[in-house]
Amino acid sequence: MSSPLLEYEVTGDDRRLGLLLLPPLGADLRYWDACIAQWRGKISCLAPNLRHRVDGQRPRPVTLEEQASDLETLRAALGFERVVPVGSAISTMAAACYAARHPERTAALVLANATARSLPQAASMLAERAEAVRAGGMAAILPQAVERAFLNLPKDRRYDAYLAAFGRQSAEDYAFACLASATFDASALLPAVRCPSLVVAGEHDVLLTPALGQEAAALIPGARFEIMQGAAHFLPYQRPEAFAALVDSFLASTSR
Repeated sequence: MSSPLLEYEVTGDDRRLGLLLLPPLGADLRYWDACIAQWRGKISCLAPNLRHRVDGQRPRPVTLEEQASDLETLRAALGFERVVPVGSAISTMAAACYAARHPERTAALVLANATARSLPQAASMLAERAEAVRAGGMAAILPQAVERAFLNLPKDRRYDAYLAAFGRQSAEDYAFACLASATFDASALLPAVRCPSLVVAGEHDVLLTPALGQEAAALIPGARFEIMQGAAHFLPYQRPEAFAALVDSFLASTSR
């Protein structure tokens, strides 16, 4: 099946290398705004909205392979020679799938709050969320769905902005995203990744724990693993300055 051209934003003019920034479940490309502000003038950034459903007479959830195909279609259309996929939470599996399937176009890989697969308990929770929002709208899972992702962090303006954006999204689109994510499994793809790789976990992440991140890193040959203090489930959003600096340092080390 041919891949559509995703909604996206690009910053920077250099097409030799760019960060390919993938938002987590329940977020869109605006998730990366604070990080992109840190990278402006240093490296080009390509931030797409991921597709979570395949439309037709009977719409169905998208697969990991289809998401990777979408991303390659977008890269080629925009003329980027190579990219660094940067995934966050569930989208780390799409980032890893892209790296495994398109090694010639992948300069490095960064996974924040990573997991190798959706565990059975997570799949069950995601299915329940899909059912809940279809029955009662996004309000049916708020604020609990967001509070868990910000565990032990202040309910400041960034929390308020995330909560508001989460509640504004289409319940049906979110339901399809949940059902798609519930079936994702990148555990067989991670050993095929051959580029320099960085896996970063959040100290307070109880949804995709540091242990799951370490497990994912162990499957990638030569991957570097770190735990970021003062962050929970969405560390690029919660600690954008620190995360951007860590990515900068990692890319500088790979170029050496």
